[in-house]
Amino acid sequence: MRLSPPFGDVQLDEDGEGPVLLVSAGIGCTPMIGMLDHLAATGATRQVIAVHADRSEQTHAFRETLRQLTGKLANASAEVWYEQPVGAWPAERTGRIDLSTLALPTGLTAYLCGPLPFLRAARAQLLAAKVPAADIHDEVFGPDLWLGEQS
Repeated sequence: MRLSPPFGDVQLDEDGEGPVLLVSAGIGCTPMIGMLDHLAATGATRQVIAVHADRSEQTHAFRETLRQLTGKLANASAEVWYEQPVGAWPAERTGRIDLSTLALPTGLTAYLCGPLPFLRAARAQLLAAKVPAADIHDEVFGPDLWLGEQS
């Protein structure tokens, strides 16, 4: 078996001290969970806001891990939206992510990962919230990678 070092477009700036916003959809949560695990393992004190969108609780990969890792960090929160929640779920968290409903701290660095349409919407919301484009890092993670070539 051969292994390689981690790679990809979304890599946590480990030297940063400012707030971090991790935004994912579907299986795009995979690198975000890795970042959260690293932040928890190193005892990070910076503010961390982990935001995730999924179809429902049943399709939310790493759901319990997200809760556990944000619980290990002194200054972290998990914000979740479900398109089709099962059982009682807050109406304001049903449907697609709306980052304008969150109190985003100034000076944050945002990391986005998910399908291309999700990334476009989340990036537009962050730009509307005056997050500088240079502080938004994203990676397409999903079956629609080829759609980016057609846009």
